[in-house]
Amino acid sequence: MLSCIVILFTLFINHVYLDVNINLSNVAVVQKIDPRFLGVTMDSGAIQNHWHNLSFTSPKLLTLARALTPCIIRVGGTDADYVVFTRNNTKHPSYRKNVNVNNFYMSASDWDRINMFANNTGWDLIFDLSIAPRINGQWNATNAIDLLKYTVEKGYKIYGFELGNELNISPQFHVSAQQSAVDFLSLKKLLTSMLSLSSSRIIGPDVAGIVVSFTEEFLKAGGLNAVDVVTFHHYYMGGSAATVARFKDPLILESLVPQIIESVEAIGKTAPGKPVWLGETSTTWSAGPNNIDSAYVASFMWLDKLGVCARFGVKGVLRQTFSGNGGLVGPYTFDPNNDYWISVLYKRLVGSYVFNITKSTDINIRMYAHCTTFPSMMGYQRGSVTVYLLNLGSDAVTLDVTGVSDTTQDLYLFSPGDEQGLTSQYAKLNGNLIQLMSDYELPPLNPVPHSGPIELGGYNLGFIVLPNANKTECM
Repeated sequence: MLSCIVILFTLFINHVYLDVNINLSNVAVVQKIDPRFLGVTMDSGAIQNHWHNLSFTSPKLLTLARALTPCIIRVGGTDADYVVFTRNNTKHPSYRKNVNVNNFYMSASDWDRINMFANNTGWDLIFDLSIAPRINGQWNATNAIDLLKYTVEKGYKIYGFELGNELNISPQFHVSAQQSAVDFLSLKKLLTSMLSLSSSRIIGPDVAGIVVSFTEEFLKAGGLNAVDVVTFHHYYMGGSAATVARFKDPLILESLVPQIIESVEAIGKTAPGKPVWLGETSTTWSAGPNNIDSAYVASFMWLDKLGVCARFGVKGVLRQTFSGNGGLVGPYTFDPNNDYWISVLYKRLVGSYVFNITKSTDINIRMYAHCTTFPSMMGYQRGSVTVYLLNLGSDAVTLDVTGVSDTTQDLYLFSPGDEQGLTSQYAKLNGNLIQLMSDYELPPLNPVPHSGPIELGGYNLGFIVLPNANKTECM
């Protein structure tokens, strides 16, 4: 009898410990994000590889891309500083201009292909220009001018340009923070001289890691007068360090918070009014073992990063990459992974106004709240609230929503898609395996209506919409 009492008492204690309150009564709007807050990237190296794992006319790829619209795509990365534009479409992209430099050609038809994809999907294009060509220590813009003139001739509208990539860890180019500021000012002058490109944004300096010192140096040396957006790159770890345990470690996820706060505050002082983006970001900066960076467990880092960035003032998060290893969509087959479905629902459900929701006392529960997207393709009205959250622990938790007049909920809850569990390459939404209907149609991604306390299973994550919250800030 005594043992039964002890067991019941233990269960009671566990149950109380695992109760989580989502209190929306005293929250305030603390940030605002753009509908293009979540964007994607594409490696410039795909040009050198002659698009071997990409087909810009694939109905499946276009279907997946359009579901993320409005969206920004940034074509750039390490290989951006080796791109040489040529109007000659017969030159092979893997051409080496110099035996000591890994330059390769981007033909006019390659540039056409990139722009047509952006136009066909409704995406906004950012292109990273090479900062490598130098004359007497200054940026040699000759090749960039040829590309820009061709762009004007074709009537392409470019959302923004970058110049160079991760110069703080690229000593081979011998470009300091101060010199890169001078080069960015040259780019600004160049774009201003071309009427149809004069409104294109300048984005940079694309620092590797959230390194405030290099960025402040760049801004103070004149970069402040050149850039419209200040960018950092962020990855939690290298692929060789990636493990299931690290992908769901709340301390690793939390490590991003002070970095974001520091960078946003520093840029706010040095460059008031300039938005801060994570201009290239993912979980790992190189491929992890056994495709772990595209497994279900990777979604904890992705959804949490979106929440942290929105909550603490970052205005854009560009996922590395759209299609490729560790991307939202796999190479060759274009099969979407769970991060893709998370991204689609983020676009559909998570609106511009960000609340300062109180953190859970349970470190395994991380949650964020926004006004719901409006206008809504899901039919939600003004006043609705979206909470998104993740349970990093193995135990289920009971969620209780308070502080709004009506706590009726629509649930969009993710769980692993098969017996592989956290390493599964598939996901379930509300218990149903998520699969494309066809190359031309996404599944409906419908919610489960619910009222009362919510059970969030161990290692589950997702979105809760309160369609009748009537939150004044969301009206």
